[in-house]
Amino acid sequence: MNQIVLMDCGSVVSKTITGLLSDACTLRNQNFGDSFDLHQTRMILMEATDPIEAVAAKVIKIRKSCCFRPIPIIVIKAEDNIESSEILLGAGATEVLALDAPPAACRQILQGHLIPNRKPLDKEMAYLTPFIENTITVLSKMAFVETTFREVFFSNDLKIFGEISGIIGLSGTSEGTVAITFYWDLARKIIANMMNVPMDKINAEYIHDGAGELINMISGSTKKRFKGTPFHFDLSLPTVVVGSGHQLGHPEGASIAVLIFDVGSESFILQVCLKPKNHGD
Repeated sequence: MNQIVLMDCGSVVSKTITGLLSDACTLRNQNFGDSFDLHQTRMILMEATDPIEAVAAKVIKIRKSCCFRPIPIIVIKAEDNIESSEILLGAGATEVLALDAPPAACRQILQGHLIPNRKPLDKEMAYLTPFIENTITVLSKMAFVETTFREVFFSNDLKIFGEISGIIGLSGTSEGTVAITFYWDLARKIIANMMNVPMDKINAEYIHDGAGELINMISGSTKKRFKGTPFHFDLSLPTVVVGSGHQLGHPEGASIAVLIFDVGSESFILQVCLKPKNHGD
């Protein structure tokens, strides 16, 4: 369902967006202070009337509420400004549009963001399914948490709006990368369980080490499933990246499968980029 949320949008912006998109989407007005129900949301448009720092803080909260779903967040400002746009993009906005931009151009940009992300083919699920199963198994056995796989889509966007990622390089018969990404709260809970340490004792060093160990265990257990197949790989040493909006070093031009998992009301993702050498797509 193509439902678009107009967040904190005044009458002028609401009327403009209605004229551009009402023929293709259902529009719903909402205030930022209201509870977020993004289950059926395809896009969020927010008018930036507050100081830029306050708008960026709203974007960060909305992005986290998306639970890693690929929901475009479009911020509409009175005028174009490179510095403020960079702040908003760094906070998690997908696009920043100016009110005085040509309507035809705005319509084209917005419709482009409504194009759904690609779902995996059956042949791609052949290598994604073992990663899904082993992620659930590792979290259950090592951290004693029940993990549910929610969905998978492909993305070419290397920017991730979690807060910590463990990433490991793959080489050999096939090559690529695998990464796990959390927000701090869930990472702290999982790693406290995994290391048998009280949550109030978990610090940045524990989380850093735990994220690296988790991606190493998930990749290592999955590697065994691919022995003797075109998807077999060897592992590099894991590295850890922190900070909202960080970018990961996936191979250039590669398609990345984003696997979303739920742990209760919280979520994390596994990104898988794997391609056999000397084999067609």
